[in-house]
Amino acid sequence: MPAAPPTDRSAYLWETLRALWPEPARIVRAGRGAPRTGRTEFLVLPSEARAVLLLPRRPRRAAAGALRHYKSSAAGPRRLLFRGLALGAAVGLADVLPHRIRIEPASPGSSADVAGYLRDVLGADVVVSIRIGPPRANRKPVLELLSPGGQVLGFAKVGITSLTRELVRAEAGALTWLGAGSLTRLEVPRLLHHGQWHGHEILVQTPLAGSGRPGTQAELSAAMSELAAVRGVTTQPVFQSQYWCDLRLRLEACLPQPPAAALLRIMAELEAGADRTNLTFGSWHGDWTPWNMTFSRGRALVWDWERFESGVPVGYDAVHYQLQAAVTGDAAADRAAAEAAVTGAAAALAPFGVEPGAAGFVAGLYLLEIAARYLHDGAAEAGARLGDVGSWLLPVLTRHASRLCARPDARGVRQ
Repeated sequence: MPAAPPTDRSAYLWETLRALWPEPARIVRAGRGAPRTGRTEFLVLPSEARAVLLLPRRPRRAAAGALRHYKSSAAGPRRLLFRGLALGAAVGLADVLPHRIRIEPASPGSSADVAGYLRDVLGADVVVSIRIGPPRANRKPVLELLSPGGQVLGFAKVGITSLTRELVRAEAGALTWLGAGSLTRLEVPRLLHHGQWHGHEILVQTPLAGSGRPGTQAELSAAMSELAAVRGVTTQPVFQSQYWCDLRLRLEACLPQPPAAALLRIMAELEAGADRTNLTFGSWHGDWTPWNMTFSRGRALVWDWERFESGVPVGYDAVHYQLQAAVTGDAAADRAAAEAAVTGAAAALAPFGVEPGAAGFVAGLYLLEIAARYLHDGAAEAGARLGDVGSWLLPVLTRHASRLCARPDARGVRQ
């Protein structure tokens, strides 16, 4: 299993900074005095113990730009809130914030630290803002790259663990492939750079600027359908598919974890139905959620492509979107959300041409897929709020498999 990042935000914050500004750079907590020339100073929001954003103290317009674009998917009051905070930063109000970290680079302007490296690869003066995510196995530094005047130049992701290095490489490949296509309902970031720095995997991609409008269900379904067909689609019995074989192998690789054994038993229970159930297989984003997208001019602007994959049942993105928008981290509520995902599958998957008799099978396979991901990544060990699949996914899958096998047409479902 990949090493899990620490769950404490303060510890993770310092670990991240030391990876991005390795020794002999000096990283210290700072007071409110003016930073010396050649030093970088970050304002830690809202505090070191609950850090979500490291905001550059200078230039002020760069700090304002970082706040203005902090939540690209935000709409309504939240969007106005960040715009108001950005206006405050532009006139220096952020200087009253007490939590600060100061960095003295090993050699100002060199590529010995991540800021110098990014200046070199982009050929531009870059100011860095750093986003700190919640505990997750795939948590990695995400850097917003700004001009001194506050223009967003791009976003950088840095893979610093075996898992996150793999994911950064995968996203670079996905953006390269998708960028060469002709998408009309969907827009993806353009890959600006992919390389290695100090043993870390790093990519830089363009920003996506949308309206914050969530889009209609029809627009969302159209974009997901376009993506599903981007590499072509095939229809075949589930049991004969490469996907079924790969899913089993991934779960077997997670043994002897108890949830993996139980999930493999569920797969065995579903085998008869899988041999007689035809599904259409295509591509999916892998983590299409309301916070990974926005809309503009009728197109879905979608980022975070590290889980993009082909050869999966069509409709996975729709089930994932519905489930991830509903889960909260409370086991009972999350079980209810997973149950709603399988019972509501026929309606959710109808826009993708999935017949009602096959929709329940697609939803069940999706839950197995996401459980296998959490187990493989070590999500529970990393402190992820959904990592304990035994507490919420497994009970729903057990009941759902029993229902599918007890259904009169379970041995003759056709799509």
